[in-house]
Amino acid sequence: MTAKTVELEKTKVLIVEGTRMASRLLADALGQQGMVAVVGATSNVTEALQAVEENHPQVVLVSDVLDDQTGRGFELAKEIHTLHGEVRIVMLLDSCRPEPVVESFRAGAKGVFSRNESLQVLAKCIGCVARGEIWANSEQLGYAVDALSATSARKHFTPDELQILSKREHEVVAALIEGLSNREIAERLSLSRHTVKNHIFRVFEKLGVSSRFELMATLGRRKASASAVPGNGKPDGEEMQASLVAAAEAGFTAAQFVLGQMFLNGDGVPKDKVLAYKWLLLAERANCGFSEASRIARKRLATEMLASQITEAERQAAESPAGNGGYRAPATRESHAKMAARFA
Repeated sequence: MTAKTVELEKTKVLIVEGTRMASRLLADALGQQGMVAVVGATSNVTEALQAVEENHPQVVLVSDVLDDQTGRGFELAKEIHTLHGEVRIVMLLDSCRPEPVVESFRAGAKGVFSRNESLQVLAKCIGCVARGEIWANSEQLGYAVDALSATSARKHFTPDELQILSKREHEVVAALIEGLSNREIAERLSLSRHTVKNHIFRVFEKLGVSSRFELMATLGRRKASASAVPGNGKPDGEEMQASLVAAAEAGFTAAQFVLGQMFLNGDGVPKDKVLAYKWLLLAERANCGFSEASRIARKRLATEMLASQITEAERQAAESPAGNGGYRAPATRESHAKMAARFA
């Protein structure tokens, strides 16, 4: 294997620490870790956004404290996540108490890392997050799952709230629910990627969400009895649920996790432990972003179920179109068109 090949395999990382000196020191230290290629180091929010645009890092390490402001890092993480959904974010935290951990995931982070841990562990964290995994221990993921359940149980969008979205923004939302990337959305709607990013940013701002997952979760938890405003052409609760089921059966892990939570909590659908277990199990098997959170929720649910119910849920998961280990079936133009038609 040539030196060039090895270099290509390194994970490109941007560091945004609390001070310029801290960023530079961390960059120098991480550069010695073999499989990490540091493409930038800064403590300035504007410089960080520019570096993401120009250097295309796979992972961005973001301190929760920037510009001498506690929590400024979360704001930066939200902006990066909104404008560059393909970039993975790891929050660097002084404390891993519930509040900063939950805020990290709400900001779109895929991992939380305590500064008390070693550089070797940080390098491992970066590698895992770059591969699409979540980096957090069971306790930290428990904070996130509990916060999500508490929030989504209270929040759902009414037709009047959704009416503030333009027709184009509804098309973007439909594509986000399918799990499409910014590039795929741009190709479908014949828009530039920059225009798509702007639409996503406005949708998040209008609906008061901070990530694709939060958008999907809250939309999925609309009351099933909610109906569209006459003549506005917007989907009602049942159609939204149908879209989630279609996406979940096609192998979209986020949709599987959301459906599992819906049936677990009775959010917009009747509570159903078997269906909740089924969808959580499928999401867990995908071995990506929602795997650990699904495992935690499923283990808790199993303590409330009969053995026969668990067996039935596992049978349904095995027979599901998505029951092949979380494989995301290739979406054809025809399937895309059918999905989009529900939101036209």
